Amino acid sequence: MRQIRAAYVARARQAHPDLVGWKGLDVMRSLNEAWAILKDASRKAAWDAANRPPGSAPATGSREDPKDNAFRPFWTGAMGPPPGRGSGSVVHFGIYEGWSLGEIARRDRGYLLWLRDKPEAEAFRQEIARMLDPNAPEPEDARRGRRR
Repeated sequence: MRQIRAAYVARARQAHPDLVGWKGLDVMRSLNEAWAILKDASRKAAWDAANRPPGSAPATGSREDPKDNAFRPFWTGAMGPPPGRGSGSVVHFGIYEGWSLGEIARRDRGYLLWLRDKPEAEAFRQEIARMLDPNAPEPEDARRGRRR
């Protein structure tokens, strides 16, 4: 981390707008953005995951075991890390792996339409239906046991 910080400071001295004028403004913005990501371990891990080529092995120290990925399709998790504000069940397959159904609904409702008929989504079918049409009546078996 010391080497990265030293490189950041050295480059900032060369590109700072106070020293080189307006032409250094864009370079300094990019440099500051990169430094903000590199100095925060969680942001760096999220950036690494989002910018990893599909099908490539995760970075060293990752919790994923490469042996578990041997039979997964290359597009699994291709949408990167979830954007946040998760709601609902988390999907553990497909391009939105690791995203909650609510995050997927906000980003790509068409994917939920496609997903609801797939065998992999059997466990999520009712939840997907509620997200696609919140005004739809609940199934009879879901209403049993409720007091009126």
